[in-house]
Amino acid sequence: MATLKLYLTSLEPNLNQTVYSQSIGGYVSNSLVYPETTLSSTIGLYDTSLSLATPSSGSWSEWQGIEYINIGNELIKIPSFVNGSIVATQRAYNNIYNVHLDGDIVRAIASKELLNDVFNDSYKQYRCVAIKNVSTNSTDPSQEQVAYDLEVFIKQNSRNVKSDIKIALEKPSSEYISGVSTSWSTLSVVDSLLINAYEEDYFKEAYLKITSGVTSGQGKIIKGFATDTGTFTFYDGDTFSSSLDFSITPTYEVLPSPSQRVKTGIISPDVGSSNVTQFFNPDEFTTLTFFEQASVFNVSNLSPNDVMYVWIERTIEKGNEEFLNNDFILNLRYKVSE
Repeated sequence: MATLKLYLTSLEPNLNQTVYSQSIGGYVSNSLVYPETTLSSTIGLYDTSLSLATPSSGSWSEWQGIEYINIGNELIKIPSFVNGSIVATQRAYNNIYNVHLDGDIVRAIASKELLNDVFNDSYKQYRCVAIKNVSTNSTDPSQEQVAYDLEVFIKQNSRNVKSDIKIALEKPSSEYISGVSTSWSTLSVVDSLLINAYEEDYFKEAYLKITSGVTSGQGKIIKGFATDTGTFTFYDGDTFSSSLDFSITPTYEVLPSPSQRVKTGIISPDVGSSNVTQFFNPDEFTTLTFFEQASVFNVSNLSPNDVMYVWIERTIEKGNEEFLNNDFILNLRYKVSE
């Protein structure tokens, strides 16, 4: 099934983002906005004892200081904990009660870490996160699913009455592709199948990563793409080793292009352009989607590894001295093929 997850953004590709408040655009990081695990037992409507499976990372370090968890859109207040055994302080903190089954996904609501007390003269601050389709099927990649008709909304806005959250969507300028190089060197990768398939410099600033051979896992930021030769070039100084055997042509992938990047979290992104919507306060009844605007690919439908960026604008009232209760929940709605 198509699975969409939210990731922090970072200045460089293929990195963990350890400082949430520096998620201000750029490349998709390796860090989830909402750390995830699963229930290890079923809980009823009014049960307060919860048992969580150990995260796939094997560590609870990302969960330290978490005050709320979300299971099936139910927000549950919890005390601090150091392992997966929890006695909830309050079920249905957002007035939604649900029964949850063994294996259901549990998300730590850590969005407060995105926000701080640094604002511009208009009492605003900005962050950027990424929605990524992480659908995988190692035995049959053709069965990896597309997420259709993506909609984004705020399931729960800030519970601080003097603080408000709005969001905007940004589409990357290029989508994910993968292929087999027909030749490569220290400063270029060539795929003859891409000749005249995309516009000149279509993949500029995207991240190309080798996925097979002795250089598997190595990647470079693309300086340019020549459509007449199908050639990716990279920046001087960021080259593959000259000692490698360039007669072996490896597979590669090009990740979606980065979002725009602001210098600090108090500068607004350029919204209202062909790539970015206006800021909006959508709920589950009036969702935010990216309408097609003569783009190269359909950004409302995310294929595996494709990305949509979400800009977050937080505004506080002048004189607000309260910076608590700022957790908010972004939610997604989408369809998958039968």
